[in-house]
Amino acid sequence: MMQTLIFTGSGGIGISVAAVATASAAAESGKQTLLASVGPTHNLSALLNAPFAAAPYPVAPGLDIITVDVLNEMSELWTELRSKMPAGILSQISGDELPLAPGFDLLMAFVRLAKHASSGYDIIIIDAGSHEGLLRGLAVPDSLRWIIRLLFGLDRGPGKSAASQNRALVPGALLPLEWIGQLQDARVQFEALRDNTTDASRTLVRYVLRPDFAALEDARLAIPALHLHGLSVDALLTGPLLPSGINDSRLAELITQQRAVAEEARNIWSPRPILQLPGDLPTYGYQHFSTLGAAVYANHSPATTHISAAPIEQAEEPEPFIDISLPGARRESLGLTISGDELIVRVGPYRRHLLLPEGLRNQSNIRARRDGERLVVHLQPPPSQSET
Repeated sequence: MMQTLIFTGSGGIGISVAAVATASAAAESGKQTLLASVGPTHNLSALLNAPFAAAPYPVAPGLDIITVDVLNEMSELWTELRSKMPAGILSQISGDELPLAPGFDLLMAFVRLAKHASSGYDIIIIDAGSHEGLLRGLAVPDSLRWIIRLLFGLDRGPGKSAASQNRALVPGALLPLEWIGQLQDARVQFEALRDNTTDASRTLVRYVLRPDFAALEDARLAIPALHLHGLSVDALLTGPLLPSGINDSRLAELITQQRAVAEEARNIWSPRPILQLPGDLPTYGYQHFSTLGAAVYANHSPATTHISAAPIEQAEEPEPFIDISLPGARRESLGLTISGDELIVRVGPYRRHLLLPEGLRNQSNIRARRDGERLVVHLQPPPSQSET
């Protein structure tokens, strides 16, 4: 099965450097590798001294690079979807007319990269840029579901509810049924696309941690938020790190801080490995990054999966529950709200609306508890005879 690794972090060139180093190490290990740039800025071509390529371009044996032009990809995807729609207002909108909602572009880029899954690659490595953009992209389907629920109610797919249709702001009789049907179908498709993209059995995140305490605090919100949105972080790369052998008292405090950040990260996110990204970064070219990749992954295979559990698990039997992995999240940063058939989970500034399992909907005796790094929401057991 083809594997996808998404590289993200709090911003900076380190994300791109880590992605290129990992791709180079994967190619050197014999993996057919596709390295993709989907963020707002494309650093990969400059780092590898390669052209911007809308189709896979070989830069070394076993390693191709691709630069995803989000606007073109989104327009092409919309053209494909529009051709399947019945005549109506949505089918009349061209791809060039679509507004670029925050995060929508990144989600579409991931979807379009999935077409390369059957192209013989063992691994796709994605430079996704800052975690802010990635989280906005993952939130798009949930936001669309909320808007359609509010305006028209949900009449199909996840969350389908006659009660929501009765409470809708816009009565269904006021609009042609095909218009509402197209919106409902689009909503269901976007949720399915997002869930397929974040499938933990084949897609993982490598988080690039800038080695300072401000970035560490940022990561303590971003990493659990990524899990909340369905993506599992299986390893961290901290850096760029200053070499410990520098004989300069002016840098001693900075080197001490970097070591302390790496050690704290090990304590917070164990058993995930904390890999080190050396500070003597290469300038450009595959050979430089091949050497860097060998150093970063000296004790690990770049394609090894370190965390295999899905970030979100739920079931109906024997008792209904929803179980969310929130590694590194402090108790005070978490917030929970039940709204109808949705569980609203907040991690600092990030929030997601999750559909509850059927057995937890319209229940008043719901309990939440922490179990290690996981948040478990389930029914409160009835009081025992002795308690009554």
